Amino acid sequence: MKNTQQNLFYIFILIFISCVKTDDFDIPNIESEEPIITSNTTIKAVKNSFNQSNEKVYTFPANDDSIIEAYIISSDEAGNFYKNISIQDNYENPTAGIELLIDMKDYYTKFNFGTKVYIKMSGLSIDNNNGKYRIGYLSKNSIEEIPESLINDFIIRSTESSKIQPKQISIADFNNEIIGTYIQLQNIQFKNNEIGKTIAGESNDKFTSERVLIQCDNRLTTILSTSTYSSFKSNVLSDKKGSISGVLTKDYYNEKFILVINDPSTINFSESDRCDPDFLFCTGNLNNEKELIFFENFQEINKTNDLEDLGWTNENIYLGNEKFNKRSSQGNVSMQISAYNTGENPMEVWLITPPINLDNSSNEILSFETKATYDNGTILTAWVSSDFNDNITEATWQQLDAKVSVGPGNSYVNNYTLSGELSLDCLEGDVFIAIKYLGGDPGVSTTYDIDNIKITGD
Repeated sequence: MKNTQQNLFYIFILIFISCVKTDDFDIPNIESEEPIITSNTTIKAVKNSFNQSNEKVYTFPANDDSIIEAYIISSDEAGNFYKNISIQDNYENPTAGIELLIDMKDYYTKFNFGTKVYIKMSGLSIDNNNGKYRIGYLSKNSIEEIPESLINDFIIRSTESSKIQPKQISIADFNNEIIGTYIQLQNIQFKNNEIGKTIAGESNDKFTSERVLIQCDNRLTTILSTSTYSSFKSNVLSDKKGSISGVLTKDYYNEKFILVINDPSTINFSESDRCDPDFLFCTGNLNNEKELIFFENFQEINKTNDLEDLGWTNENIYLGNEKFNKRSSQGNVSMQISAYNTGENPMEVWLITPPINLDNSSNEILSFETKATYDNGTILTAWVSSDFNDNITEATWQQLDAKVSVGPGNSYVNNYTLSGELSLDCLEGDVFIAIKYLGGDPGVSTTYDIDNIKITGD
């Protein structure tokens, strides 16, 4: 009888335990009723309040009743966001976004992707660094995360949750106005020489990784940035192309645009027809001592038009005003170009050498130097043609696998990057070397200086 009672007791306990829900990964339904609160301002208006203040950090006063309505577009579930929530003003077709700093780990368990929230601005502070706005809590003279004990005082969670619709844009459309919004890039692929790498698990990846994305429509590039603490850091980069969705923001130094994803499910690369450039590849001997065939360092150029008088072509394809221009700095002369503040989009400009004859030489090598400043994307390429005759679009051009400078996003530098030694040994007769700039304003508008174009041979 005693054993029978014990068995019945154990059965009861097992039945009770089986009825208890223990799935730690389910998002709790915290609110059963919609909070009684109404928004009366927008993210754009909050940014304007900061801009009008002319202060480094603006704090909304205690009697301010401003309330933002926004949708959460980031998630820290996979470890790629940490103590910051990206929010935007609508679940589709957003016009503005901003970063919200909170001292809370695993915030996805309460503030999950797609949830509508209300932000009470009274007592919170806002700052801006090169277009990246942040809301947080003032500590001394800077913004920090809102303390966990105060989060509920400022952030009110709605019962409403919507399916976030990424805004389909091109890299050419990147600008400060859409920082902090959820976007989708289409016809995109990882750079060819990065295929086979992990997304953030290489030995040289410290804290975050940067993987280059190329958009096939226009050959523009941007950066996919991923935390080395993310749960998917060891995923291998796809060798296909497709679409990718994530939060458009800027890097740690607030210098260049980057894309940050919540998890790998937003990478939809299923198309095998990549758009890799068909680089010209010659197999000449690069090791022999060479003689100079062609050299231009622009030191004898007094004004930009002098270059054209010497047989160079300096042409804006879309008939805009901007071209490569002479620039002097610390006694050095270079040819400089930038789409910034031109209002031209797209802006495609070609700088082409006079004809260079290769009939009396062999094992020719081309090299040149570039310097990138105010860099927000690599938009410079090198090409060669044997049939150019004044009309750029009618000529046959082959792209060269040249290394192009990558520079800081908000300053000038003095150091140049060498293109590498590019063999031209498989060409003969007259050739034309072209430097092509393809950017836009608004859009990617990196400034480049070109110098020391040289061809040597045996």
